Amino acid sequence: HKMTYYICTKHKEMRRIGEISAIILLLSLSRLAITIPNLEPIGAAALFGGAMLSSKYLRYMIPLLALFIGDLVIASLAPEFGAHLLSPTFIAVYLSFVAAVFIGKKLIGNTPKIKTVLGGAVLSSVVFFLISNFAAWADPTFSFYPKNIAGLWACYLAGIPFYKMTLVSNVVFSSAVFGLYAFYRKQVESKQAIA
Repeated sequence: HKMTYYICTKHKEMRRIGEISAIILLLSLSRLAITIPNLEPIGAAALFGGAMLSSKYLRYMIPLLALFIGDLVIASLAPEFGAHLLSPTFIAVYLSFVAAVFIGKKLIGNTPKIKTVLGGAVLSSVVFFLISNFAAWADPTFSFYPKNIAGLWACYLAGIPFYKMTLVSNVVFSSAVFGLYAFYRKQVESKQAIA
């Protein structure tokens, strides 16, 4: 009985990891269909992975791998994007992504509620804005801002319209992915209870 229970539990956990991984990868690749800058579901993917994956290694590895795969696909279609792939700005995007995974785990957790999902979406947007704009200012190759406080301030001011779009993206996509996944899990559990 113990062995059967263990195998059944492991099978359910592996299936859940597979579902969550597929959702994260789909969110990352959906950037190919969206042409509006910063209207991207990658922040939601990081929050979702952080909250829903129980393994501390997979929690970071799966969203980062999905982001990287998406970036490679985009770079193969748009070579000018590829030129930025290892720039400080892109490294900052990955650091922001790691922070969003952490926020997903600590703020949302594996029992998401509307207010924690919205709080995580807002906080991860602020973190992304602060980190990515600092990197855009500090970038020695692509930045045209002077390396002083006035240049940094100008960079943050220029980033505000993009921040607004990031905030909208994170709130909308996070609400959608957490809400739809909760609905899906409820349907699965109700079918299992009937069976």
